[in-house]
Amino acid sequence: MSAVATRVGGASMDRIPSLDGLRALSIFLVLALHGLQRLGFTHNVPWFWAGIFNGGTGVFIFFVISGYLITSLLLREHEKRGSISLRGFYFRRAMRILPPVYFYVGVLLLFGWAGRLAIFKLDIVSALFFFHDYALSLMWPLEHFWTLSIEEQFYFIWPLLLLYCLRRPGPEGRWKASKIAIAIILVSPLIRVLSFTVARRTFLHNNYSFHTHADTLMFGCLLALLQGTPVFERLYRYVTKIWWIPAAVIVVSSCLSARYQNYWDLPFGLTVSGIAVSFFLLWCVRNPSSAVGSILNARPVVHIGVLSYSIYIWQTLFLNHDNISLFGPSLKLLYTFPFSWLAILLVAEISYNLVERPSLRLRNRLIKSFHLYAANRRIQEVPVSNSNL
Repeated sequence: MSAVATRVGGASMDRIPSLDGLRALSIFLVLALHGLQRLGFTHNVPWFWAGIFNGGTGVFIFFVISGYLITSLLLREHEKRGSISLRGFYFRRAMRILPPVYFYVGVLLLFGWAGRLAIFKLDIVSALFFFHDYALSLMWPLEHFWTLSIEEQFYFIWPLLLLYCLRRPGPEGRWKASKIAIAIILVSPLIRVLSFTVARRTFLHNNYSFHTHADTLMFGCLLALLQGTPVFERLYRYVTKIWWIPAAVIVVSSCLSARYQNYWDLPFGLTVSGIAVSFFLLWCVRNPSSAVGSILNARPVVHIGVLSYSIYIWQTLFLNHDNISLFGPSLKLLYTFPFSWLAILLVAEISYNLVERPSLRLRNRLIKSFHLYAANRRIQEVPVSNSNL
């Protein structure tokens, strides 16, 4: 596992191949499903198409990437410094996540002030403080913030657990963290089923919350913890001997999800998808010169991946069927395909260049000014590229 200090999945930590491309694939699936859902109000859309363009699978890919990347970088920091700077980690995440979100919420408040959008206090507060996955969403422009809340809750909890485990020297600490991830993965299907069947009329009766999706993040964490170990590498070679098998499993699981929904997802689907996405992700990282890798690492695809965070934040504003009340009939092009997608890309590009990039530059300057990683200067100079840290 010592190779993780400088390389992840056989790739340099300065830029991990294929991750931005997988982000681009993920956001495409999200946009496609939301477009199909809008079409479903006026046309009969067969479940098969909702399975092929399953935005839920796109979200799962995002979650696995987050678990994998965050854990890999924290492990790298621990190997270089002998510890993990929680203060530095939380500061980096805050400067990465908060500015685009607060900018978007600010725009919604302006629409509310102009009388174009109903504003509900709980929605705004839960979005700003990232507990929207446990709040009843009444504002349609914030309905997708459940995923951002789950990610932020993961960013808060997992580094604490990982740091606790890594107090033990060498492989023992990583194995302890792996056991936590495995335990969460094993118990999550039961938690989902109980939340859906037993915990009715409680806040736990919610399939879009942290306690029902924690395992999708843990798959990525476990991947980062176990890669390079003999047992895992034997399993990886066996599973990816025919490289497209994990991808095929993802597609089949997505179709079963669209057809049977909770009856598949809760006990089986999310677990099957998490396993398949994990192996497919690592295969893509380790095979950037393959035909699939060449697509994922093509410059336009990588750029979409870089924009994926802003795209995800803004897409509901242009794809939700309720947006006619916001834009009115005179701006119908803004919510009509393909112009809605072009509008999303344009707004995301603006948000990335006017909000995200300046905040990342400010973050790096502040890290140096306050010496958050003074014990090891090499840590604070890690390029942000596709790590998005």
